[in-house]
Amino acid sequence: MEIILVGGGKLIYHLAKKLISKGHFVTIINKDRKLADDLAREIKATVVFGDAANKKVLEDAGAYKADNLVSLTQKDHSNLFICKMAMDYFGVERTTALVNNPENEELFNILGITGIFNVTDLISSIIEQSVISEDVSNLTMIEEGKLSIFQVEVAPHSAAAGKEIKEIDLPISIVLGGIVRNGDISIPRGGSKIQAGDKIVIISLPEEQAEAIKVFGGEE
Repeated sequence: MEIILVGGGKLIYHLAKKLISKGHFVTIINKDRKLADDLAREIKATVVFGDAANKKVLEDAGAYKADNLVSLTQKDHSNLFICKMAMDYFGVERTTALVNNPENEELFNILGITGIFNVTDLISSIIEQSVISEDVSNLTMIEEGKLSIFQVEVAPHSAAAGKEIKEIDLPISIVLGGIVRNGDISIPRGGSKIQAGDKIVIISLPEEQAEAIKVFGGEE
């Protein structure tokens, strides 16, 4: 399958590697030159530098032959526009979009986006179905235990408390999926500040779970 991924960061990195390992042909579009260069070095995928909202960039990425386009930027309006352009101009039959604001999901459905990834609802569901055990909760395992999703409460004395995410030293394979604070869920950004008492939803390889717990839970 020919798949175009739009966006950057660890989510795109891990998703691309997973899709490639399953035999799919992956093209990544990223408008940050450094991130595009990093991805080109680290992943066996075609990487196109540019703004996917530009028709020419989508054409250069091979949208005319793509089976699926997945837009995972942090801006809902960008994800919607990119998916619609792929559908209307290039005839891409399947498009998948990240919806950061749950209130926008209905609009995406009305405009015919075939796949919607509502990250807030997903994380809420996982948390509600989990069994809480002290400060660390194992929420679920994926691919027969090859990937874990778990939740850690930030300890006041931890290395993460009071810091922005971009200041926290974490392995590249650890992804922060959500911040739960006072019952509300937010999607982490590089400038998001971690506070003691926050519950952090983390996606990682099982062998790096201990490192994440150490950073956020303050355990040695």
